[in-house]
Amino acid sequence: MPDTTTLSQFPRPSVAVDTAVLCPVPGRGLHVLLTRSRDGRWQLPGSILRPQERLAEAVARCLREKAQLVDRSPVQLHVFDQPDRDDRGWVISVAHLDVLSAADVGLADGGTGNRDGVVSGRPLAEAEAGAPSGRRKLVPVHTVHELSEEHQEIVRVAVHRLRALHERTPDPFGLLPAEFSLRQLRALHEVVAGEEMQADTFRRTMLPLLDATGRAVTQGRGRPAQTFTRRSEIALRQDARGGLDGD
Repeated sequence: MPDTTTLSQFPRPSVAVDTAVLCPVPGRGLHVLLTRSRDGRWQLPGSILRPQERLAEAVARCLREKAQLVDRSPVQLHVFDQPDRDDRGWVISVAHLDVLSAADVGLADGGTGNRDGVVSGRPLAEAEAGAPSGRRKLVPVHTVHELSEEHQEIVRVAVHRLRALHERTPDPFGLLPAEFSLRQLRALHEVVAGEEMQADTFRRTMLPLLDATGRAVTQGRGRPAQTFTRRSEIALRQDARGGLDGD
């Protein structure tokens, strides 16, 4: 029987990090950022963990080097550990999720901006002169057939997680300005969900999670709309505690 105190007696898998960078693009739906590998294949930004490297460090390095994204804080999504998932050998992937706004990827103009990627929220053409072109692109999340089956699965899980978060939390990744109207909030949630939402139902679900600012914003020809901010986690916990104490 192997000596369990000596790890060298056990086969070890490689550990990879892969990040699904999702982007709700107004009028165009939910997109995912792909990067081109050295052999010309499109894939999610990912990398094998280097010696003595932490997961967060590997994710930051990969997003910086392959997607030209810096100062990001992806959340851990899921561990994909099927032994035969990678044709290179035994590789465990720790997948992460990040979410960017349309402005972050140079698409705030409705789709005429640079689609190759971003650096600190600016289009590549402006932020990194001489960056390799054609190495990044945004594609709708339902058209990722060019990806490997493993990366398609990561995208599916990421989309499911993002949609679940938006069902119970207003703008969980803070893509909107600090103050926003219910119409603006619903428009974002509809892009993420991939379908229209009933306005009254959405309002009833989200209002308990928002604080009114007492200010209004003009939207089109209608009367000014009331603006809101997201309630803090502290306020939400206090409300929950108050409900428990009243039972």
